[in-house]
Amino acid sequence: MLEPSIMLNSHLMRYFSRVYVMDLDKQPQNPMPPSAQKLTFWQLKNLTLNINKALDHLLQQEGLTLSQARVLLLLFDENGQNQTSLMKQLQIESSSMTKILDLLERKGLLQRKDNPRDARQKNVFLTKKGHHAEVGIVHLLQQFEHNLLAELSKAEIQQLHHLLHKIQFEPDY
Repeated sequence: MLEPSIMLNSHLMRYFSRVYVMDLDKQPQNPMPPSAQKLTFWQLKNLTLNINKALDHLLQQEGLTLSQARVLLLLFDENGQNQTSLMKQLQIESSSMTKILDLLERKGLLQRKDNPRDARQKNVFLTKKGHHAEVGIVHLLQQFEHNLLAELSKAEIQQLHHLLHKIQFEPDY
C-alpha cells in the first residue's frame, strides 16, 4: 500500500490533470524537499497552495480571484459586515482588505456604507449583481470540492473533516 502522502499527491495530480491541461512529466510547482516529505504540516501547506492555485484559476470564470471570492462568501453568509470584521475573519492586513474591496466595488459586486453607530467604520453590502454572483461562485466551489474528494468514501470525508477540525488552532501571537 502506498504511503498516505504519496496517495494524496497522486490523487491531486490526477485531479489537477482533469482541471488543467498539464505536462505530467514536469516537477510539481511546490516540490517537497526530501527532509520535509514526511512532515504532515508541509504536506498540508503544499496541498493548500495547490488548492489555492486551482481555485484562482477556476474563479477566473467568474472574473474573480480567490481573495475576492473569500470576501463575497463571507458576505453571502452575513451581508453588511464591517471591514474590520471581514479583515479579521480572512486574516489579512487592512491595506489588502481595502484593495480587495476597491476591486469588488469597481466590479459592481458590493458597496461600502458608513456605519450608523461608528463613523470610523464602513459596512460592506452586496449589490444586486453581488447577490446574483452567489449561485455561480457557490456552484463552482461545490463542484471543485466534489471533484477533489471524488475518490474518498463518505466515511473518509467525514473522517477528514473530523481530523481537520481536531487540529485547527489560532496562533496566540
